[in-house]
Amino acid sequence: MSEPHAPGKRARSPTADSASEHQPKKVHTEVAEHYNARPDVGVEKRKESTIFRLKSFNNWLKSVLIGRYARPRDRVLDVGVGKGGDLLKWSKARIQFFIGCDIASKSIEQARERYRTMRNVPFEAHFHAMDCYSEPISNVVSPEQVFDMVSMQFCLHYSFETETKARMMLHNVTSQLKPGGVFIGTIPDAYWIVKKLKSESDDKLQIGNSIYSIRFERRDTFEKFGAKYWFHLEDAIDDCPEYLVHFPTLQKLAEEYGLELVYNKKFHQVYEEASQELDFNQLLYRMNVISEEGHLSAEEWEAANVYLAFAFRKK
Repeated sequence: MSEPHAPGKRARSPTADSASEHQPKKVHTEVAEHYNARPDVGVEKRKESTIFRLKSFNNWLKSVLIGRYARPRDRVLDVGVGKGGDLLKWSKARIQFFIGCDIASKSIEQARERYRTMRNVPFEAHFHAMDCYSEPISNVVSPEQVFDMVSMQFCLHYSFETETKARMMLHNVTSQLKPGGVFIGTIPDAYWIVKKLKSESDDKLQIGNSIYSIRFERRDTFEKFGAKYWFHLEDAIDDCPEYLVHFPTLQKLAEEYGLELVYNKKFHQVYEEASQELDFNQLLYRMNVISEEGHLSAEEWEAANVYLAFAFRKK
């Protein structure tokens, strides 16, 4: 990946012209259909998953990130809310107001139902099916609504299909985020992925183990945008198209939109630090990441290393 251009004094409009924007939204449709097709199973059924502890670990890590940055009475925008799996985390954070958006309409229906059946929920919530990488958030959220926090868990990388989509994503993150507000999220670590691919034999286009795989069409060059690969995670993601996020490019674009990087650590690093804190250590056991029956397998631990967590603060 080559270094991005230096940012200008002002962020360019996210609707800037781009030839790729006139192409059919094939990936958009494929991603929406993939997540619409995945059933929302109950807690007991989830325990039967072959990657139950990895899923628990990912949830624990999101709890750490939310616990670090969310404050009581916060107003939160969750882009890529999915089926609402983080609603309980937000409830425990005692936020005041919540808006969840997702490209998958069925997931939004399930998130809305999950919220409806929650007990003693401390916050008001609204849910919208929309593509936050192709249309402005003001289409569904009042421009007067200001957020203290924006969360984007395991989904930002879809915006790196094109620069235009990445800019729309950042426009939606920042346009209604108050000064001092925080943008948190989790993404695949492009540096680690490419480094691991390059460590393989010259003709190999895939990395992974028995529970995950990342497959490329080529391995010679990786553009800042549109560096496509297919991701498979056992019992979770079925060979879905995704895009590498060149983090220096994300950081420089974010600066154009008034965001300053304040946190950027791989999942393994987050674990090493947070597990030393009593509350988060106890949470590892309550969330079944660790129990008397066992802990993450070596292959699950490797899969966890694919990701990093970040936080930006709006200047």
